Amino acid sequence: GSAGCLLMTMTDNGGGGQPVSLKNLKLLADRAHAQRKLVWIDGCRVYENACFLKALDPDYSDMSLNEIVKEIVDIGDVFTVSFKKMYSHSGGGIFINRKINSASRILTQRQIDSMDFTIMSITTADYGNGFMSYSGLTGDGIVEIMSGMALCLNEAVVARRILEVCYVGSMLHHRFNFPIISGGHALYIAADRILPCIETAHCPAEYLNAIMMKALRIRGCGLGNLVYGGRHVSGLGEVAYSKQLPMDSLRLAVPREVYEQEYLLQALSTLGEAYQKGLFEHLSGGLTPLDYVDNGFYHFGAKYHLNEEDEFNDVVSRMRGLSETVTETQICSIM
Repeated sequence: GSAGCLLMTMTDNGGGGQPVSLKNLKLLADRAHAQRKLVWIDGCRVYENACFLKALDPDYSDMSLNEIVKEIVDIGDVFTVSFKKMYSHSGGGIFINRKINSASRILTQRQIDSMDFTIMSITTADYGNGFMSYSGLTGDGIVEIMSGMALCLNEAVVARRILEVCYVGSMLHHRFNFPIISGGHALYIAADRILPCIETAHCPAEYLNAIMMKALRIRGCGLGNLVYGGRHVSGLGEVAYSKQLPMDSLRLAVPREVYEQEYLLQALSTLGEAYQKGLFEHLSGGLTPLDYVDNGFYHFGAKYHLNEEDEFNDVVSRMRGLSETVTETQICSIM
């Protein structure tokens, strides 16, 4: 086919943080290699994926997380990890390339050298070494990465994260009938169901995110139609989606070892109360993206026009009022 490579994200960030089966991954990798296609594993949440495999797949129940991760890495030709999504480090990442014999290798040495040059030339800042580069990690940064790796391979730490996310998601669903999916590292809200009167063109996920940021100081990330839906705007200003998704997803990631379960319950109970009381039911303003480019990365630096400022300010004010009524006693009754 026309695909340049097979890219597999573990866990599946675009699909609600769900785990990837290694049987499926191996099948797809074999087919990709048969067509001389590169297999790229994005392992930002690979440790959660390994923990799911250990818990759910009998073939991996007696293996350590380290052993499972090694098997996952062995399937790919290249493997990437973002360290800011680990358990201690706040930034950076790693790119790993497999060294395989020249008869079967997918990447040529020239392609590998080109990747190396590109990575060096487009990173952070010019410190006079000829490249836009951070010029090496500090000792503190290396220690943070090492501690993060140790935590990632600690089954108790990883399992606690998964259970924490699952517990909060289950509470929201069962107590408030809140439309949500619990993933290994994040909660995924069906924003189009929370805001039924907001047209897809006016970005329900991003609008709900803006409301939460202003009212509750919680920042999520829209991973729905704006990112994956193939948004197109005609010369007449009409918006269409070539790959419209069944759910306009707002992701709430739970980063590193930052939030206690009680805090998550208190903050998100306000969101559940607002939904149950119908605060979002008739909202119709939404957002209009400015200078939109359908490249999969627009949401990182996106700018929007707020379509109904009075509506936005009103719902923010009402949510702030609700947050004051979600008391510690109520949280204890949930737990």
